[in-house]
Amino acid sequence: MRRLWGHLAVLMVLTSALVVGPSGTACACSCAEPDPVKNAEWADLVFVGVVVDVDRPAFSMSSGDLMTARLTVEQVRKGSATGHVEVKTAIEGPSCGFDFVEGNRYLVYSREGQTSLCSGNELLGAAPEVELEGDMPVAALLGGGAVVLLAGLALWWVLRRRSASSAPAGAGQTGLGPATEGQAEARPDGQDSA
Repeated sequence: MRRLWGHLAVLMVLTSALVVGPSGTACACSCAEPDPVKNAEWADLVFVGVVVDVDRPAFSMSSGDLMTARLTVEQVRKGSATGHVEVKTAIEGPSCGFDFVEGNRYLVYSREGQTSLCSGNELLGAAPEVELEGDMPVAALLGGGAVVLLAGLALWWVLRRRSASSAPAGAGQTGLGPATEGQAEARPDGQDSA
């Protein structure tokens, strides 16, 4: 019986090691080789556009949360669009999100306003001639606020140190201030000056 319990204990340890053991990076997105014909059949809008703004959620709970890319339409190959188009995609690649970058030109395949890493989108290059609309990123605002706060604390510390070092050596220690009018002042030889 003791031997049986020993074998069960070893089996439980090995099973736990397999369940809890090391794991690799999980990648849920797997795409077939891009096929422009199939991608165009799937899409209701195919266009060339420049990303002028990318709106990512400030707080995301999952890599499948959606971000919105706003593109200036330059050429429509299927469907109809003019001016600007907003396309939604997952915020991260493991959830098949396409990584749009502001200032770049793309060939975009979208269906019902959404696209993905598997849709066949193509980076066509930078478009420095197009003006971007992007807001200041939240990280830049937080970083700037932290710098201003640290600079304020450093200035306060320096001013505090200067005021402490410029005070007379005996001032504030006895609680007596300088002699005022009508009070006798002690001379160095120990006699009053009155």
